[in-house]
Amino acid sequence: MKDEDCSDPAVKIILVRLWGFEGELSLQTLSDTVLDYNTTQTCNEGTNSVQTSISFQCGKTMGTPEFVALSQCVHYFEWKTYAACKKDKFKPHKEVPCYVFDPDGKKHDLNPLIKVSDGYLVDDGNDDDSDFYINICRSLNTPGKPCSEGSAACLITTHGSFSMGAPTRPLEGLSSDSLRLQYELSADSTPPERCGEHRPTVNITFICPSSRHSGSTPKMVAESNCRYEVEWVTEYACHRDYLESHSCKLTSEQHDISIDLTPLTLSSTDHPYFFQPPSGDDPESYIYYLNVCGKIPTGECGNDPFISSCQMKKSGNLQKVAGRFVNQTLRFAFASIRGIKTRQSDVTTNR
Repeated sequence: MKDEDCSDPAVKIILVRLWGFEGELSLQTLSDTVLDYNTTQTCNEGTNSVQTSISFQCGKTMGTPEFVALSQCVHYFEWKTYAACKKDKFKPHKEVPCYVFDPDGKKHDLNPLIKVSDGYLVDDGNDDDSDFYINICRSLNTPGKPCSEGSAACLITTHGSFSMGAPTRPLEGLSSDSLRLQYELSADSTPPERCGEHRPTVNITFICPSSRHSGSTPKMVAESNCRYEVEWVTEYACHRDYLESHSCKLTSEQHDISIDLTPLTLSSTDHPYFFQPPSGDDPESYIYYLNVCGKIPTGECGNDPFISSCQMKKSGNLQKVAGRFVNQTLRFAFASIRGIKTRQSDVTTNR
């Protein structure tokens, strides 16, 4: 992650909105892809100060910080974002934060709906020669379609293409089961002639379905003087459920979920799972060893009977325990399964 990425206004917006965020800007440190914030407040559970540690990973969108764990007053977050990528391959012309917390503190996250290329064709109920495309929280990238750069809502007709708005403000919550996203032209943009004296505006309302299903496609429900109202019934508008277990199994009759990771647990005679990053020829690089819901079956990481994750320098002169399975949490959120193992001030996540 480049140092200058932390000056990105979009990054600052999300940092100050971190749920449970603890830290002072004057006490921040950036090391590789980890940003740490310290405070002057001493932890009641130990000698260290109250802290926040954010691990950044390359992602295709702006993303959202995900709370991982709290261990000895250190709040651990993981954040997949294009700002952490070494190249600008996924950096958009414009993108706004695409998640909200409702008054009950539950998270609604539309990031999975964001398209890096192409867009969504809105169902307007008409069989004419015009098409209306939108993207979610991000400008369109439509190879082969003549939509202007920066546009997040694009009308294509036989007379050309017209930008009907760009992302100007973050996603907002209307109620516990509905969200709204608004696109407008920037102040220095000239409205299309077809709009006359009116400036285009696109309001997209996302509605959580009354029953658990994927919902529908985006539909145009009103159009007048270049003001467009789009509704989209989608499960992503619902608050995100977190289901957790402290074993290797997780079941929920309500959500029709049954997960069992025990077949991945290695026996004492197996070789451990391991990962070596691309820079593996560097003697200062690390090799990472892992087991799932059990002890690492070899002695590379020491004799502690509960070590399930560790990292070792290739030179062999340094090893560090990264997690113990006695402290593990299995968490399910939509189609994402995450295992979290903690030990004192060290946290590792495995997906």
